[in-house]
Amino acid sequence: MVKKNNTYQGGAEEFKGFIRLSSNENNYGPANSVIKTIKKNINHSNIYPEINSQSLAKQIAVFNKIPNENVIVGAGSDEILQMIFHALTKPGDLVMHTKYSFAMYEIFAKAFNCKSVIYDDSSFQFTLKDFKKKYSSKVKVIFLANPNNPTGSIFYRKELLEFIKSINKNTFIVLDAAYSEYIEDSLYSDGLEFVKKYNNIIVTKSFSKIFGLGGLRVGWGYAHINTIKKLYQVKKPFNVNRLASEAAIESLKSKSWLKKQSKLNQMNKNFFIKGLNNTKFEIIDTLANFILIRFRSEKMTNQFSLFAKKHKITLRVLSSYGLKNYIRVTIGTAQEMQIAMKVFNKF
Repeated sequence: MVKKNNTYQGGAEEFKGFIRLSSNENNYGPANSVIKTIKKNINHSNIYPEINSQSLAKQIAVFNKIPNENVIVGAGSDEILQMIFHALTKPGDLVMHTKYSFAMYEIFAKAFNCKSVIYDDSSFQFTLKDFKKKYSSKVKVIFLANPNNPTGSIFYRKELLEFIKSINKNTFIVLDAAYSEYIEDSLYSDGLEFVKKYNNIIVTKSFSKIFGLGGLRVGWGYAHINTIKKLYQVKKPFNVNRLASEAAIESLKSKSWLKKQSKLNQMNKNFFIKGLNNTKFEIIDTLANFILIRFRSEKMTNQFSLFAKKHKITLRVLSSYGLKNYIRVTIGTAQEMQIAMKVFNKF
């Protein structure tokens, strides 16, 4: 059995002079108005940020048409996940997630002395009926990324709602929607609509992906007011810095910019996949801003990664997830994908 690495391993640190396709960032960067806002607020860096990022929470609420008192802001959505473990679990509690899901679920579970109930999603896309077979009412928190990184599995509104209804109301269901802004299908739901009706739903979102603020670390959570109050009890007062808050507020002011980023991602992805014609690997598409490439052996996987690096392209080898024959490739700019396509086809 392949063992996963129990420490988080991010994408390559190289980015100066490299085409960075290793961390699912938005390589177009944030909107120009966001960059101007960051520069404008640098002179206020000596002043502490708002104690609970209330201005940002209000802007998130307006953007998503939800009550701002049900929003909590964190230094990346992974800090919200940490708050969930801290506030809602105790040592020995069961938490449930898939085998090939975001590594921090299992890392936090171990850090807070919880026991992971793991569903084997080796087929990548699975049904929530099958997922539920591992569930019992003793599970305190279920973590479900939708869509999932790195496998790309995705669930639509109808199936998700049926699953939520079938779960004991004392079990929290965390819907990790870090990549939701890339999904344009009307049958998909990021989960926000379920929070009003179901008190056990928590939705987490991120500014690190489509919004292009990965380096500033901003994320947020949305849940029933009683749950939010519990999370606030373990939240650090100044957890999101002033520049990050101001940048995130500004990035929510243009829905047309966001739609453009989603369309660019889809267009660049389609171009890239269509242009790849190397028989040494198999392509697995996702609806997010990355694809997977599967090789016949671990040796070939590592050789390909080194080959790409020699051509100044960084990729994410998924051995830390236990997926030793897979590489994850972020979809970058049109120019980057044109260069990457030529390099990949030469291997």
